[in-house]
Amino acid sequence: MRIFMPIVFVILFILYVLYLAIIKKELKQNLSKVVYPGLFFIVVWALLYFVFL
Repeated sequence: MRIFMPIVFVILFILYVLYLAIIKKELKQNLSKVVYPGLFFIVVWALLYFVFL
């Protein structure tokens, strides 16, 4: 189950970004607050995940 949790969280993040972009149309306003930190977190998590597993 631990292997699938990061994948689920990445999918949830992508869905949230799509929600901001398509439904609320506020993606450009939230780039520095939501998208960039989220992408940074995903990249760091993926690097740690692949290095240690």
